[in-house]
Amino acid sequence: MYFELAKRNLERAKVRSILAIVGILIGVMAISAIGIFGESLKSAVLENFKDVANELIVSPNYQKGYRYIEERDIDKIKKISGIERAIAVKSEYLLVEIKEERTYATVYGMEESDVKEMFKVEKGAIDLGRGCVVGNSFAKLYELKSGAKIIVNGVEFKIIGILEDAGMRYDVNPNFAVILSPENFEKISNAGYSSVIVKVEDLSDVARVKEEILKKLNAKEEKVTVFEMKRILELISEAFNQINLFLMAIASVSLLVAGVSILNIMLMSTIERTKEIGIMRAIGAHRITVLKIFLLEALILGLIGSLIGSLLSIIAGYGINSLILGETKYVFQLATLGYVFLGFSIGVFTSLVSGLYPAWKASRLEPIDALRFE
Repeated sequence: MYFELAKRNLERAKVRSILAIVGILIGVMAISAIGIFGESLKSAVLENFKDVANELIVSPNYQKGYRYIEERDIDKIKKISGIERAIAVKSEYLLVEIKEERTYATVYGMEESDVKEMFKVEKGAIDLGRGCVVGNSFAKLYELKSGAKIIVNGVEFKIIGILEDAGMRYDVNPNFAVILSPENFEKISNAGYSSVIVKVEDLSDVARVKEEILKKLNAKEEKVTVFEMKRILELISEAFNQINLFLMAIASVSLLVAGVSILNIMLMSTIERTKEIGIMRAIGAHRITVLKIFLLEALILGLIGSLIGSLLSIIAGYGINSLILGETKYVFQLATLGYVFLGFSIGVFTSLVSGLYPAWKASRLEPIDALRFE
């Protein structure tokens, strides 16, 4: 009965009801669509780092006067249980001569098997026994091709392969670098091991392995520092969550406007239906009955507007992801769809809160005063 009364009352003010629904759906769509895109963007960025989430970067403790990691310490790291691979890296910033040009670039000394494990080749091959490989951006900048020759710190090397663009990396960034075998690296530099990249077999063991490395290598002196790559993922995730929250807060302004619109509609309805409320109260309707009818009207407006807004937000999120990210797979992940539910819930809650005062005011009308109202 309550539903039929609420439905009839809304149909009597059809234009105002539609405008209220439109206001709610715009607010819900704005919140949900922004949430969907923000979560999708975060997922796309984090996917680029998913392969390094189980990595630990062991570096010399420069603050304590250590410049390199000793080979015996690397052997200690490799003996720790739970480690899938320990990649020792030598690096130095050296002079590179390319035809008539001279530049400084990062030069790495790494085992060939480790380079193959970490990177993919775009042209040529990864064969450090016959020469060197160079990063994608470095090759493009100096128009280098597989088979070309470069001089690194006075020693000539043949480019055997050009790596694929590795994106942004925090362990070894080869894009503007030259990679040599450890033997060839020793011909041009006497630098020691600048870092060890530790790949842990199980992500849940990262903290334990980190503690063991620190315990074994820093038993007497603090020779090394260990950085968890997982921490970068956490920082990126936190940053995106804060940005998303800020954008959703801005979008919530439209819901506030919609709430005011519902408040106005319900107050107008209370005034227009004063005599009707008086009759209902005179024939025995309780205050709670009047309150329920008015709140149900606000709820109906909120449910319809929020439902339509939620559906449109999925379509909008799908379109935005397709245009900006070029991917739509992130739209239907659980975390993304959570924003649709959040938008829907906020829309319904806003409607109920906006209808609360008019409903209370209507329920407080005295039958005699209401019947006398002109």
